[in-house]
Amino acid sequence: MNERLLRFFLLGSLFFIPLLGSYYNFGYEKTKVLFFILSISLIGFIWLLQKPQTKWSAIKIASLMFILVLFITSALSIDFKLSLLGQEPYFQGLVLYAYLFLFSLLVSSAAITLEHVALVLTGSAIIVSLVAIQDWILLNIFSLPVLNYAGRVVSTFGQPNFYAGFLLLSLPFAYYLFKNSNRKLSYFGFFSALISIVGIFVSYSRSAILMTLMLVVLGLIAELKNKFKIGLIVLGVVLITILMALKLSSGIVGNEISRPIKTLNPDLTKESIEKRIYIWPVAFKITMQKPLTGYGLENIDKAFAGYFKANKHLFFEENLKISPVLISLKELTIDRSHNYPLDLFLFSGAFSFLSWAVLVILLFKKSVQKILDQKQHGYIFIVSLAIYLIWIQFQNQSIVHLMYFWFLVGLIDQGFTD
Repeated sequence: MNERLLRFFLLGSLFFIPLLGSYYNFGYEKTKVLFFILSISLIGFIWLLQKPQTKWSAIKIASLMFILVLFITSALSIDFKLSLLGQEPYFQGLVLYAYLFLFSLLVSSAAITLEHVALVLTGSAIIVSLVAIQDWILLNIFSLPVLNYAGRVVSTFGQPNFYAGFLLLSLPFAYYLFKNSNRKLSYFGFFSALISIVGIFVSYSRSAILMTLMLVVLGLIAELKNKFKIGLIVLGVVLITILMALKLSSGIVGNEISRPIKTLNPDLTKESIEKRIYIWPVAFKITMQKPLTGYGLENIDKAFAGYFKANKHLFFEENLKISPVLISLKELTIDRSHNYPLDLFLFSGAFSFLSWAVLVILLFKKSVQKILDQKQHGYIFIVSLAIYLIWIQFQNQSIVHLMYFWFLVGLIDQGFTD
């Protein structure tokens, strides 16, 4: 009975947390984090009642080493209280990471089938998508006041890139259901994918749209192998998708990288300073000042502030011309770099990045082994991990994205059968 409760609550958390919005003085992320901690505390209590005997696999050991590195390096942080509890808006401190590790242990010990995981994820994604589509219609067609982020709908996440990322990460599981021999599950998977794709497009998140188009191409190519009769239609869709992807990717590269590089003195009254190409070089310089231990979880803003305070001379070039980029960055509150590996370097230095990288390698290794053992879910794990890893190179993470990764850690480690 306790095992059934364990599975029920774990899947329930995976389903409900993406759907939680802001309530009273609790923002979107704060609500999700608090619910996650409370739910995992309850689930953990149920788990302990079973008197579990945990088998320490290589993945579990690597996970624990990563968490321990975060704790040790954060003990030397600028502000340990922030590292421990986290701060607005993410609240991704040591407490949360400890619970994420516990979350992965709970998942690895529960006999959860991939089919149930796929149903829960895609079901949650459908609701998030429908909320986004509804808000987009109200905002853009009926001109009604809807909570938005610079004219972009935010669904249940408060940030368009956050919800688009969650929908993107659900697509491999929708495809898994689509390939199911059960016709009802297959239809449900197709419907979920279709609604999620629409939800991603109305987010206007270029990186999410680009990756979605790439997944569509891969999915169509996979289907083409056994369905030559619709080859011409598929080929046409693929060509259109590739053209759209090239247009989107050129826009991303142009807006975020190539044009800013060519513009030595950008007009920041017309161009946003919050571009990765402006933030990353400074973040890298800050990282090199404490390359091994970093500045502690949730201390990136203090690290940036300290760097600018100690290097005021950098605001001026040799001819005393003001550097508009550095001056503008100084006025920003930069708490994330929009690149998780770089964040890890800033949080806890090379030690945390290397321990995290070892964990990722072990996850891929075990997923490949599942494929060699002719287990279908190995492909889903590899695609899901790949999408997640690409996503975090360019976007910040919500608690939901971190949950997704640590859920995968537990799933890959548990070794169930299809």
